[in-house]
Amino acid sequence: MTINNIKTPNDILTFMKENIQYGWLDIDKNEHIKTMKDFRKLYRTSSIEEVLEHKIGTCIEQVYLMHILLDKINITNRMFCTRVYEGKDFNNMDAEEHMHCFVLYFLNNKVYHIEHPNWEKIGIYEFDSEEKAIKEINDYYVKMVNGKARPVTEFYEVEPGLSFQEFNDYINSLDIVKHY
Repeated sequence: MTINNIKTPNDILTFMKENIQYGWLDIDKNEHIKTMKDFRKLYRTSSIEEVLEHKIGTCIEQVYLMHILLDKINITNRMFCTRVYEGKDFNNMDAEEHMHCFVLYFLNNKVYHIEHPNWEKIGIYEFDSEEKAIKEINDYYVKMVNGKARPVTEFYEVEPGLSFQEFNDYINSLDIVKHY
């Protein structure tokens, strides 16, 4: 599957499965595959070109790529981030990351969640409404952190070169309307 062959959301999922794995580039452009060691210290958001070249991305980059591919086939979609809230003053560089980005798309009066970065839940899931989708997805991650509240925020772009803290600050800056 190539990008030029993508015509449907199922094609996007197939493309992702065949071409992108979970990983990230560090500040020196070294690849880290399926590991989060030193993520807070070394991670920088990748451009779409870097994702396609290296065939890796975190949930941040993978969701942005799927968003772009959905836009390319004229399917309305929205990107969201669920996370354990960390303010600007959070600086524990050894703490675990509790963030997950996801994309919802809207087709035939239904809402769909296309999931690839969470390798335990790869697939396309159908919901009756955006609210039900956000709640169910967020509840899954709340359970993972033993019930700790997680704000969900819509975001609109992924600027290349951001550290994890800078991306977190960007998401916090968008907390105009919170979904829980």
